[in-house]
Amino acid sequence: MRITELKLKNFRNYENLVLYPDSGVNLFFGRNGSGKTNLLEAIHYAALGRSHRISNDANVVRYGEDGALSTIGVSTVLGQRDITVRFHPGEIQKKEILIDGKKIQKFSDMMGCLRCVIFSPEDLGLIREGPSVRRRYLDMMISQVSRRYFIALQQYRTGLDQRNAILRNLRTDPSANKALLGVFEEAMAEPAAEIIRERRRVVSLLSEIARETYCRISGTEEQLRITYHSSVKEEEKISETICRLLLENREDDIRLGMTSVGPHRDDLILLLDRNLMKQFASQGQVRTAALSMKLSQMKILKDDSGEEPVLLLDDVMSELDRKRRASLINEIKSFQTFITCADREDVDCEKVSKFWHVSASEGIASLTESEK
Repeated sequence: MRITELKLKNFRNYENLVLYPDSGVNLFFGRNGSGKTNLLEAIHYAALGRSHRISNDANVVRYGEDGALSTIGVSTVLGQRDITVRFHPGEIQKKEILIDGKKIQKFSDMMGCLRCVIFSPEDLGLIREGPSVRRRYLDMMISQVSRRYFIALQQYRTGLDQRNAILRNLRTDPSANKALLGVFEEAMAEPAAEIIRERRRVVSLLSEIARETYCRISGTEEQLRITYHSSVKEEEKISETICRLLLENREDDIRLGMTSVGPHRDDLILLLDRNLMKQFASQGQVRTAALSMKLSQMKILKDDSGEEPVLLLDDVMSELDRKRRASLINEIKSFQTFITCADREDVDCEKVSKFWHVSASEGIASLTESEK
């Protein structure tokens, strides 16, 4: 899987851009704030229909404009694909996604058209921050390989929102009818079971691959281990267990006004030599572990589809020592990779296929191809 073309119109600080990247390592360098990260965001936007940085799509629109567009041409084993995501804040249907020129009706229809993995400084939160960050990482990874999982997530979240609304109503009005809780609990159970089963399967793969990757990048014998912690302990009859747990926790949930059990509360536990990384890991260990998880995600996506996904590395190299930089470059040599950095010397020039200098003038970014 290779990106052959990237077109942007009024996306962030790009007025109009047409880029033809190399199939190897593409390096974008320039001053902070020039627009390097915006390029990676635009690729992610076309791959998953959303930004990796923000939840409010309005922020991707260049100041003073009424809409933004990101279009990507992708070469796959099945042929050429074209993906376009348009966002117009002022329109009733704000976001429009087209695959090969045809408008799609469901987000699930775009999953897998362009598989990509992004690593940015914010991803250190995979280790240090709360469970929601790690759940989001899992959900985005699995959704790219399983449309069924993505649909289960949507179904579960819809049921969860409805159940929480009823719980909040019961908290303020105890005389309200509780019968509807059972309806939504049953609707949530099977999607929840699908989510938990698939998360367990993928985390088992992830843990083994990440352990080996961590050792190669760090050059140490430290053992990284990742486990999935769920409120459901049983391996079988997961949907029945979810229904039972939701019923058992109803009164507590009414007092809280929220659902306290289910896959939306689960987490990943990361250990390094049996020590909880969130509490004991150094900054270097945290960075190496997060990067190992992302590179392991690349292998999982490749093994599932038979095609190599696209890798996006945002301002990673400057934080790694020379040895880890060399190890990282060796890990990514077979992937089409987009790297951003302030100084082009942060990356081994011999491994880079194309260089672009990114600059900005009067709030508009531009690219200039640079010699090796």
